[in-house]
Amino acid sequence: MPRIVLANWKASLAPERALAWCDSFSGAYTPRTGIEVVLAVPALVMDRVQQRVGALAGVSLAAQGISPYPQGSYTGSLPAAWLRDTAKYALIGHRERRQYFHETVQDVARQGYEALAEGLQPIVCVDNDLLTRQAAAFAREELEQLFWAWTPETPVALEMARTLDDIAAQVAQVARKTEGKGVLYGGGVTPDNGGAIWTLKGVSGILLGQGSLDAEKFAALVNRLPV
Repeated sequence: MPRIVLANWKASLAPERALAWCDSFSGAYTPRTGIEVVLAVPALVMDRVQQRVGALAGVSLAAQGISPYPQGSYTGSLPAAWLRDTAKYALIGHRERRQYFHETVQDVARQGYEALAEGLQPIVCVDNDLLTRQAAAFAREELEQLFWAWTPETPVALEMARTLDDIAAQVAQVARKTEGKGVLYGGGVTPDNGGAIWTLKGVSGILLGQGSLDAEKFAALVNRLPV
Protein backbone atom coordinates (compact mmCIF):
# COMPACT_ATOMS: atom_id res chain seq x y z
CA MET A 1 0.00 0.00 0.00
CA PRO A 2 1.50 3.40 -0.97
CA ARG A 3 2.28 5.93 1.74
CA ILE A 4 0.55 9.29 1.41
CA VAL A 5 1.76 12.86 1.06
CA LEU A 6 -1.36 15.00 1.34
CA ALA A 7 -1.58 18.66 0.35
CA ASN A 8 -4.57 20.40 1.95
CA TRP A 9 -5.05 23.67 0.12
CA LYS A 10 -7.94 24.66 2.40
CA ALA A 11 -9.47 27.86 0.93
CA SER A 12 -6.09 29.42 0.20
CA LEU A 13 -5.92 29.12 -3.59
CA ALA A 14 -8.52 30.81 -5.77
CA PRO A 15 -9.34 28.94 -9.01
CA GLU A 16 -6.75 30.72 -11.15
CA ARG A 17 -4.01 30.17 -8.55
CA ALA A 18 -5.09 26.55 -8.11
CA LEU A 19 -4.61 25.83 -11.80
CA ALA A 20 -1.27 27.62 -11.82
CA TRP A 21 -0.25 25.44 -8.83
CA CYS A 22 -1.10 22.35 -10.87
CA ASP A 23 1.00 23.50 -13.79
CA SER A 24 4.00 24.26 -11.57
CA PHE A 25 3.67 20.96 -9.73
CA SER A 26 3.34 18.96 -12.95
CA GLY A 27 6.58 20.43 -14.25
CA ALA A 28 8.52 19.63 -11.08
CA TYR A 29 7.02 16.33 -9.92
CA THR A 30 8.62 12.93 -10.43
CA PRO A 31 6.35 9.92 -9.71
CA ARG A 32 7.68 7.62 -6.99
CA THR A 33 6.82 3.96 -6.51
CA GLY A 34 5.24 3.49 -3.10
CA ILE A 35 4.26 7.15 -2.67
CA GLU A 36 0.81 8.57 -3.41
CA VAL A 37 0.31 12.33 -3.63
CA VAL A 38 -3.18 13.34 -2.53
CA LEU A 39 -4.47 16.85 -3.23
CA ALA A 40 -7.32 17.97 -0.98
CA VAL A 41 -8.89 20.74 -3.05
CA PRO A 42 -12.09 22.79 -2.88
CA ALA A 43 -15.10 21.29 -4.65
CA LEU A 44 -15.35 24.31 -6.96
CA VAL A 45 -12.07 23.46 -8.71
CA MET A 46 -12.01 19.69 -8.36
CA ASP A 47 -12.97 18.91 -11.95
CA ARG A 48 -10.48 21.41 -13.36
CA VAL A 49 -7.69 20.18 -11.09
CA GLN A 50 -8.39 16.61 -12.19
CA GLN A 51 -8.03 17.70 -15.82
CA ARG A 52 -4.64 19.22 -15.04
CA VAL A 53 -3.10 16.48 -12.87
CA GLY A 54 -5.30 13.42 -13.41
CA ALA A 55 -2.86 11.89 -15.87
CA LEU A 56 0.08 12.13 -13.46
CA ALA A 57 1.08 8.77 -12.03
CA GLY A 58 0.64 8.49 -8.29
CA VAL A 59 -1.58 11.57 -7.89
CA SER A 60 -5.12 11.43 -6.48
CA LEU A 61 -7.69 13.95 -5.29
CA ALA A 62 -9.47 14.26 -1.96
CA ALA A 63 -12.59 16.17 -1.04
CA GLN A 64 -12.02 18.64 1.80
CA GLY A 65 -15.25 17.46 3.37
CA ILE A 66 -18.50 15.82 2.37
CA SER A 67 -22.11 15.85 3.43
CA PRO A 68 -23.16 13.56 6.28
CA TYR A 69 -26.30 12.90 4.23
CA PRO A 70 -26.95 11.16 0.89
CA GLN A 71 -28.28 12.83 -2.23
CA GLY A 72 -31.59 14.58 -1.68
CA SER A 73 -33.13 17.67 -0.13
CA TYR A 74 -30.01 18.99 1.61
CA THR A 75 -29.36 22.46 0.19
CA GLY A 76 -25.70 23.38 0.01
CA SER A 77 -24.40 19.87 0.67
CA LEU A 78 -21.78 17.86 -1.23
CA PRO A 79 -22.91 14.21 -1.33
CA ALA A 80 -20.19 11.59 -1.49
CA ALA A 81 -21.95 9.98 -4.45
CA TRP A 82 -21.14 13.01 -6.61
CA LEU A 83 -17.41 12.52 -6.09
CA ARG A 84 -17.01 8.90 -7.14
CA ASP A 85 -15.55 9.78 -10.55
CA THR A 86 -13.33 12.60 -9.29
CA ALA A 87 -11.98 11.98 -5.79
CA LYS A 88 -10.43 8.90 -4.26
CA TYR A 89 -10.30 10.21 -0.69
CA ALA A 90 -12.42 12.32 1.64
CA LEU A 91 -10.68 14.39 4.32
CA ILE A 92 -13.16 14.59 7.19
CA GLY A 93 -13.21 15.99 10.71
CA HIS A 94 -10.53 18.60 10.17
CA ARG A 95 -10.08 20.93 13.13
CA GLU A 96 -11.33 23.89 11.09
CA ARG A 97 -14.51 22.07 10.07
CA ARG A 98 -15.21 21.23 13.69
CA GLN A 99 -14.42 24.72 14.97
CA TYR A 100 -15.87 27.03 12.34
CA PHE A 101 -18.66 24.85 10.95
CA HIS A 102 -19.52 23.15 14.24
CA GLU A 103 -19.22 19.59 12.96
CA THR A 104 -19.71 17.09 15.76
CA VAL A 105 -18.22 13.67 16.36
CA GLN A 106 -21.43 12.15 15.01
CA ASP A 107 -21.40 14.42 11.94
CA VAL A 108 -17.90 13.18 11.14
CA ALA A 109 -18.91 9.56 11.70
CA ARG A 110 -21.83 9.97 9.30
CA GLN A 111 -19.48 11.50 6.74
CA GLY A 112 -17.25 8.46 7.14
CA TYR A 113 -20.16 6.10 6.57
CA GLU A 114 -21.27 8.05 3.49
CA ALA A 115 -17.76 8.01 2.06
CA LEU A 116 -17.36 4.27 2.55
CA ALA A 117 -20.79 3.60 1.06
CA GLU A 118 -19.80 5.46 -2.10
CA GLY A 119 -16.33 3.96 -2.46
CA LEU A 120 -14.32 6.90 -1.12
CA GLN A 121 -11.50 6.36 1.37
CA PRO A 122 -12.05 8.52 4.47
CA ILE A 123 -9.12 10.17 6.23
CA VAL A 124 -10.37 11.14 9.69
CA CYS A 125 -8.66 14.08 11.42
CA VAL A 126 -8.44 14.03 15.21
CA ASP A 127 -6.56 15.67 18.07
CA ASN A 128 -5.85 14.40 21.57
CA ASP A 129 -9.23 15.43 22.99
CA LEU A 130 -11.28 13.95 20.16
CA LEU A 131 -9.40 10.73 19.48
CA THR A 132 -11.21 8.39 21.86
CA ARG A 133 -14.70 9.77 21.19
CA GLN A 134 -14.26 9.83 17.43
CA ALA A 135 -12.96 6.27 17.29
CA ALA A 136 -15.87 5.11 19.47
CA ALA A 137 -18.36 6.61 17.00
CA PHE A 138 -17.44 4.00 14.37
CA ALA A 139 -18.30 0.32 14.43
CA ARG A 140 -15.29 -2.01 14.30
CA GLU A 141 -15.89 -2.99 10.68
CA GLU A 142 -15.72 0.70 9.69
CA LEU A 143 -12.75 1.42 11.96
CA GLU A 144 -10.73 -1.17 10.07
CA GLN A 145 -11.33 0.71 6.82
CA LEU A 146 -10.26 4.18 7.93
CA PHE A 147 -7.13 6.24 7.61
CA TRP A 148 -6.49 8.66 10.46
CA ALA A 149 -4.65 11.98 10.58
CA TRP A 150 -3.43 13.57 13.80
CA THR A 151 -3.90 17.33 13.60
CA PRO A 152 -3.43 19.59 16.64
CA GLU A 153 -6.32 21.33 18.32
CA THR A 154 -5.41 25.01 17.81
CA PRO A 155 -4.29 27.11 14.82
CA VAL A 156 -0.99 27.93 16.49
CA ALA A 157 -0.33 24.30 17.39
CA LEU A 158 -1.34 23.21 13.91
CA GLU A 159 1.52 25.07 12.24
CA MET A 160 4.07 24.54 15.04
CA ALA A 161 6.69 21.90 14.40
CA ARG A 162 7.21 19.41 17.23
CA THR A 163 10.18 17.27 18.09
CA LEU A 164 10.42 13.96 16.29
CA ASP A 165 9.93 12.12 19.58
CA ASP A 166 6.69 14.06 20.22
CA ILE A 167 5.44 13.26 16.74
CA ALA A 168 6.21 9.56 17.07
CA ALA A 169 4.36 9.48 20.40
CA GLN A 170 1.28 11.18 18.95
CA VAL A 171 1.16 8.80 15.99
CA ALA A 172 1.57 5.79 18.27
CA GLN A 173 -1.28 7.02 20.46
CA VAL A 174 -3.63 7.26 17.48
CA ALA A 175 -2.60 3.80 16.30
CA ARG A 176 -3.35 2.32 19.74
CA LYS A 177 -6.84 3.85 19.85
CA THR A 178 -7.87 2.87 16.33
CA GLU A 179 -7.83 -0.20 14.16
CA GLY A 180 -7.45 1.70 10.92
CA LYS A 181 -5.23 1.32 7.90
CA GLY A 182 -2.68 3.88 8.99
CA VAL A 183 -1.93 7.22 10.62
CA LEU A 184 -0.87 10.44 8.90
CA TYR A 185 0.79 13.26 10.82
CA GLY A 186 -0.36 16.81 10.16
CA GLY A 187 1.00 19.36 12.61
CA GLY A 188 3.51 21.93 11.39
CA VAL A 189 4.70 19.80 8.48
CA THR A 190 6.71 21.76 5.91
CA PRO A 191 8.92 20.93 2.93
CA ASP A 192 11.86 21.41 5.29
CA ASN A 193 10.87 18.95 8.05
CA GLY A 194 8.59 16.62 6.09
CA GLY A 195 11.37 14.22 5.15
CA ALA A 196 12.39 13.64 8.76
CA ILE A 197 8.79 13.08 9.88
CA TRP A 198 8.26 10.72 6.97
CA THR A 199 10.95 8.36 8.25
CA LEU A 200 9.44 7.93 11.73
CA LYS A 201 8.19 4.49 12.67
CA GLY A 202 4.42 4.17 12.42
CA VAL A 203 3.90 7.21 10.18
CA SER A 204 1.83 6.19 7.15
CA GLY A 205 1.97 9.62 5.59
CA ILE A 206 2.23 13.35 6.13
CA LEU A 207 -0.33 16.13 5.74
CA LEU A 208 0.76 19.64 4.75
CA GLY A 209 -1.44 22.72 4.94
CA GLN A 210 0.37 26.04 4.48
CA GLY A 211 3.47 24.01 3.67
CA SER A 212 1.86 22.73 0.46
CA LEU A 213 0.98 26.06 -1.15
CA ASP A 214 4.31 26.47 -2.96
CA ALA A 215 3.95 23.86 -5.70
CA GLU A 216 7.63 23.58 -6.56
CA LYS A 217 8.74 23.19 -2.94
CA PHE A 218 6.00 20.64 -2.36
CA ALA A 219 7.07 18.67 -5.44
CA ALA A 220 10.69 18.82 -4.30
CA LEU A 221 9.68 17.29 -0.97
CA VAL A 222 7.86 14.44 -2.70
CA ASN A 223 10.79 13.85 -5.05
CA ARG A 224 13.30 13.35 -2.25
CA LEU A 225 11.25 11.22 0.16
CA PRO A 226 12.74 7.76 0.78
CA VAL A 227 10.65 4.78 -0.30
